[in-house]
Amino acid sequence: MNVTLRGLLTYSLVGRGGDAVQVLEIAQALQNLGHNVQLLGSIPLRPYDFSTTEGRLRNLARRLPWWAKDFIELVLQWRLARMARRALAQEQFDLILHRASIYDFVGARVAKMTKVPVIAHLDAPFAIERAFHGLGYFASLHRHCMRRLGQSVRLVLTVSGASKDYYVHLGIPEEKILVMPNGIPSELLKVGVELAKVHPSCSNPQVCTIGFVGSLSRWHRVDLLLLALRELGAPRDPRWQVKIVGFGEEYHRLRAQARELGVEEIITWLGALPHDQAYREIAEFDIAILPHTLLTGAPLKLFEYAALARPTIVPDLPNLRALFSEEEMYFVEPENPKAIAKAIKDLAANPEKARRMGLKAQDRVMREYTWEKILGRVLEEVLKCK
Repeated sequence: MNVTLRGLLTYSLVGRGGDAVQVLEIAQALQNLGHNVQLLGSIPLRPYDFSTTEGRLRNLARRLPWWAKDFIELVLQWRLARMARRALAQEQFDLILHRASIYDFVGARVAKMTKVPVIAHLDAPFAIERAFHGLGYFASLHRHCMRRLGQSVRLVLTVSGASKDYYVHLGIPEEKILVMPNGIPSELLKVGVELAKVHPSCSNPQVCTIGFVGSLSRWHRVDLLLLALRELGAPRDPRWQVKIVGFGEEYHRLRAQARELGVEEIITWLGALPHDQAYREIAEFDIAILPHTLLTGAPLKLFEYAALARPTIVPDLPNLRALFSEEEMYFVEPENPKAIAKAIKDLAANPEKARRMGLKAQDRVMREYTWEKILGRVLEEVLKCK
């Protein structure tokens, strides 16, 4: 597409991990496509930065009851709406991309403030994430906001078919929803290709490093990996080493479980690292793993594992099957540590198969899952609707 657009990318409140990375990567990809993009948000985006005053305040806020945090979210949305009004009064934009939240009213307001196309980006359903945490939400307000958002904006983006079904059920018109999976920046992919050449997976028959990168949240079920290690005979079998990059609500429980299972000595807990550093750590893995995930998502880590040509073990879930084939990912029965252990043994015993799988996944990312290619397709769809 040869048209240069002036875009505004708005967000109210996003997490400090993958959510913040996603927003920044989308903005950069649009710039790489030759468009001018202005980021506008209630608070600065600083992925994996926990040391600032803002980071400490957010840590304190996490201890509040869900309804108090939701009130803060609404206040931040009100602030963003005022900021957007000022931005639209001062500058002309050709396109607005808004990352919507659980009770989003900003997207609908912005759509009324301007005649340019407004695209709402809805990640995996908030209510399903909250159910994993045992948290409540204002269901009727959420439903009302989603229906109003869908009526007001030009297009709604979401990450999977299951997510689309959820939002259609809430009242967003199906014809307005486009499934847009997550991706990886082309620059990061280039780094991954070079690192994969320097660090081919499963090249040392004496040691096999199994790795996980991501938030230690309940839905990632890293406990399944710990149970699989015991099935593998760890720590008696000296081949197995594990690296876990990330932090989250399950961190202390997982450390205690590892000690209880007797596998703590083979695990290196690296904690939350800056995104670039965490990405480079993946190159040290022989086998990457996603023990479990939500049925509605498209985890960023899968595209990063693939970009680095890591053979990857994933649960056999429809949303993941929609992204990669059996030649590109090793699918196992969900929530089955014995199946995970069997897959690890299979890949470690067949290094050529493991490397071939990683390279095929890498090729898929090159062809389909860079942010530039994904957003290029989205913009073509938007221009068609004009």
